[in-house]
Amino acid sequence: MRHLATWLCCGAFSLAIFNLMVAAQETSSSKKQRAQPPRFGREVSRVFFDDVFTKLQGERPANPGAVVVATAPADRGAVGGAATSSYAWSKLISSTTIEDEIKSIKMNVDKSVTTPSEFAGRGHKEVRRDFSILAAMFAIIGEYDGDVRWKKNGVAAREVFARTARNTKAGGNTNTYNESKQRKADLQDLLSGASLSVDVTDVEADWSAICDRGPLMQRLDTAFEKKLNGWMSSEAEFKENSEDILHEAQMVTALSEILVKEGMDEWDDEDYAGFAKRMKEAGMEIANAVKLNSYDQARQAAGEVRKACTECHEFYR
Repeated sequence: MRHLATWLCCGAFSLAIFNLMVAAQETSSSKKQRAQPPRFGREVSRVFFDDVFTKLQGERPANPGAVVVATAPADRGAVGGAATSSYAWSKLISSTTIEDEIKSIKMNVDKSVTTPSEFAGRGHKEVRRDFSILAAMFAIIGEYDGDVRWKKNGVAAREVFARTARNTKAGGNTNTYNESKQRKADLQDLLSGASLSVDVTDVEADWSAICDRGPLMQRLDTAFEKKLNGWMSSEAEFKENSEDILHEAQMVTALSEILVKEGMDEWDDEDYAGFAKRMKEAGMEIANAVKLNSYDQARQAAGEVRKACTECHEFYR
């Protein structure tokens, strides 16, 4: 008991000493000198307001301390941060058809751009057609109103392929052959997932500079005379080639739309525009017939395509 009492006394004494030290520290802190706020002369007061908010007009922002971050526009096929205009291409041609068409053209280009002699003979003519259609496809990609492959490169690819297509009109000389070889390599890079490092200033599509009517008509002739016409010969052929029919029907639809884009030959001629519209609508009917698995509807629409083409050629002969 004696030891317990001794311990209790020592503990009480230690606690008292600790309390005295804390009190002394608080007293010292309360007497600590603080820096006085600065005082400015009359010259400074003329320039700066005592309270800037008393001079502001209108309502304050809901959160004046918030940081505002400017967001850049979404990349829709533009180069250098600019954006192209969107167009309802998805109603006329699917992203799958666009991608398959570009891949198909790649195989054609591999055959056309081989040696200078072959290119000088007929290769440059085929390249002009194929690069013109490529330029048109990439122009569509640049304006496409949905998800589609190569969208970031659409404008750049449109410009380089259109330029090479125009240059091949001069023939299959050494310069156009070398340029076509470069485009062949660019196309391979795009298919492999690479990007084109090309600066483009005019992001909006100038259709009159992208493709001529001649190559478009050649592709339309291939679509109908060499493909659709045979696949519509019987219901069995129709069902066996339904996917290819859908592809060609959408190509007819999209190319018919391009034919009357501003700046194209005869684009503002009402009769010409009427023929192009009939062909576009017939192409859409064929595409719908494939989706409905309706051979009769597809054959009837194909007849409208032929009729529009024939009447147009006779009218402008």
